[in-house]
Order: sequence, then C-alpha cells, then structure tokens
Amino acid sequence: MRVVVLPVCLLETYPHVLLKYDFRVIPQTPSSPAVNPSTPSGSSHKSNMRSQEFYLTPYCSPILPSGSIHTVCEIIKGSPVLRQIFDVKKEDEENLENKIDFKGHCRFIAFGPETDICICALYIPHISSLELNYINQPDPPLSRQHSKLSYVRTPSDTNMKEIALAYGGPSGEHLPAATFVTRDLVHLWISIRDIRHKLVHIDRVLKQPGILSKLTHVESWVTSYNDSIDENTIKKETDASLRLIKARARTLVWDVMEMKNEILYPHPVHGRIPNFRNNPDCSTNLAQLEEFQRARVIEICPSLAQEHLRLFSLAEGKVLLTPAPSIDNALFYKLDPKFLHIHDLSRAATKSGTAALGTIVNLTAVGNLHVDIVVVASVVVNPITGARLGKGKGYGDIEYAMMRQLGACDDSTLVVTTVHESQLLDDLPSSVMTEHDLPVNVVITPQRIIYTQNKFSCPKAINWNDIDNETMLNLPVLKEFKRLQQLQQERAN
Repeated sequence: MRVVVLPVCLLETYPHVLLKYDFRVIPQTPSSPAVNPSTPSGSSHKSNMRSQEFYLTPYCSPILPSGSIHTVCEIIKGSPVLRQIFDVKKEDEENLENKIDFKGHCRFIAFGPETDICICALYIPHISSLELNYINQPDPPLSRQHSKLSYVRTPSDTNMKEIALAYGGPSGEHLPAATFVTRDLVHLWISIRDIRHKLVHIDRVLKQPGILSKLTHVESWVTSYNDSIDENTIKKETDASLRLIKARARTLVWDVMEMKNEILYPHPVHGRIPNFRNNPDCSTNLAQLEEFQRARVIEICPSLAQEHLRLFSLAEGKVLLTPAPSIDNALFYKLDPKFLHIHDLSRAATKSGTAALGTIVNLTAVGNLHVDIVVVASVVVNPITGARLGKGKGYGDIEYAMMRQLGACDDSTLVVTTVHESQLLDDLPSSVMTEHDLPVNVVITPQRIIYTQNKFSCPKAINWNDIDNETMLNLPVLKEFKRLQQLQQERAN
C-alpha cells in the first residue's frame, strides 16, 4: 500500500495541487535499461535526454509499519520544498505529527481493491511556486546581458550545483563562465480541473483507476474549506523584489522548456520569446474565436513562434500589421492579402518578407486604422488573471500604448497571446503588472483556448519615465511620436 501526498490550496478561488517534474537524468550504459521504458535507449547522453518524456508526479511512498500519518511526516521531512511549505525546522522533526494539524487540515481518501494507494490531501496557505523553486538555487541574473550562466542541457551534477551556489550572488554576476545551474526538481501549482480534464501530462501514479474521479472530492473539499488564516493579505513588493520575481518567473519557464525539449530553435531559449513546438495548432484554435472570424485588421508580434499565425491570418484574408521598430516615423508594416500574390504569403509572414512586401504605416496614418485583435508575445502568462511577462524589453507594451493614444485600438480590441502550456504559471503574482503593462484577454495554447478574468486594464498612454536611452535607440519611432505629442499639446494650448 502506498500513500500519495497532495498539498492543496486555493488560487483565485480555483483548487490547486502541488506536483513536481523530476529532471534527474540517469546516464545509461549498454547493459542498463532505458530511462523511460516507453523510450528507446540512445547512443549518447544527449539523445537519451532528448528522447525522455517528463510527467508531473506527486510525492508518493509505501506506507511504513508505523502508519500512514508517520509515512506522510517522513515524506515531508525528506523534501526541502515540503519542509518550506509546512515550515518544518530541525527541532520540529520529532513531533512533526503534532505540528501539522492532520485533523483540521488533512483529508485521507482511500480506494477500493482496484488500486493500492490512498491520497493524503493537506490544505495549506499558498506559497509561490517561484519561492519554492529557488530553495537552494542561486537567483537568476536580472538581465540577460549580465548572465554568466551556461544553459546547455546536461545531466544533473550535485558538485556543479555546489559550485554555482558558492559563486552565485543574488544577481548571479559572480558565476564563472563555465558554470551551469541544474534543476533536479521543478514544483508547480497545477489546477485540479486541468488534471481532471487531462490538459497536463501526469504520471502513472495519478493515472491509476479511480484517482481522477476522487480528485473531484478533493476539489470540493478545498473549495468549501474555511480556514482562519487570512490569505487576502497584500504583500507590498519593492522595485528590486519585483525585478527578481520577474527574473525568476522567466528563468523558471525557460529552464523547464529547455529541459523538456519543447523549443524548436534557436537555443538556448533564455532571453528570447520561446519558439515552441506545435505552435501552428494555436492558429487552428484562434480561428475558433468569433472575434477572429469578425476581425478585419490584426496586429501580430514579429516573433518566430507567431510566424505561422501571421501566415494563417493572411490566408484568411485579414489585414496584417507587424511592428516596424527600425523605421524612424513608422509604427507598422501593413500587409493586405488583396494586394499579395498567393505564392508570396509565406514570405510575407517572415520578418524579412514583411519589410520587403509590406506598406509602411506612418504615425500620422495609424489613427485611420482600427485594430480588432492584438497578438502579443509572452514568456510567462497567468491564465487565470491575464498577467503576462515578455522577455523584459517592454516593446509590446509601448507599441500598444502608442496605438491607443493614436486611436487605432480601444476597449473593444481583443488582446491575445499564444504560448505553450509550459509557459502558464497559475500563481504569477498580480504585483508584476503596472498600469503601463499589457495584460491579455485570451490565452491560446496548442491544446486549448483560455479566457482570463481580465483583472487588469490595458495601458492608455506611454509612461515616459520608464523609457530609457536604450529603448529610444532600439525604437526610433518613439522620438517622432514624442515630437508629435508635444506638437499636439502646443496646438491645444
């Protein structure tokens, strides 16, 4: 008989359970079995890691002779993450059964003869997955250009991790160039609803007969749970801590996607918008939206992951706008499929093709357009609230704010992002969003369409205090936009 430990909590009224990815790679020898029985063995570590599939799994252990509660305590004591969740200190280990309120905060669910496990659901106040995943890990650099990390996919090596911890400061500037940081385990809060609907990859433990149906009971228990702890306390974040939260969230997603081999190219994905596998399936899902079917003008970011979406939109007869960052007085290139040969559509969807075949839309002409849908690139998205993070430059936010000020979009404009399932982070905190950051109304993955709660308003104007010299150089249109805005104000006065 085995016991499965499921820490559970409420995120935005949705019951979630903490699961983990196990990324430890066991080097194979000719006589050793494959890492995954369903995966053929390779001739090298690289091929073994690429062929391996990873699944979300819970903490699980055979029940000890001393009983199920004692077994759960031993599981908690053996995990740094679970120790953090339940605030277990060295002096608490002997009386852990008394520290954890098994009567008030725990629910054991037994099964019939069809399976040999029981579930131990433990209700806890939410602790951010970003905090949990950086236990004993050096914090990522706050900017990519200061990074000394190597993100090459390698087998786990505890010695290298110790080196990284010894050299790494809070921002990672002191790491030697050859050092890499590995993650053995990645813990994520996963919606129980997504597990029941089989939208996430779960391992054999959770796939056993009857378990998914029993999760419905866990979900109901968590939803109706009345806890005396006030979980609505708002934690004030400083600018420095917010930058660290954003860096942690981006790096966690980049790490997971690299380790799961979910990136097409280029590698490493760190510092980039992920060009994820199966991204053409997002076009199929977008086509199901009534807003897309009605739309005439669509603005789509120039990232590789959205290239198929640009082609699809042109093929569907939509007028396509893509940013023109290198032109001094223009915000977009405009591509109208009516004036394109059918053989040119594929080229028009690329960055170089857009510049060659598109029409330049000057700032003064942007207001003559009404953009029905904006597709923005993202690295991390909260599918519940609509909070999102790009790669850190803020170009998408700025471009939207300029469109808003010029009258090209309004509250009826739908903001969409297309991402991989691994880019969804249900507990990305709302504090990462300011009034000048662009949230999303709809999240589209290769598997599904998600309507967010629209908790944030879209930016209505540029915040010039956030525009530095580097941004002005990379977006020369800002200089002309600022000049036009000043001229308009002078005329008004």
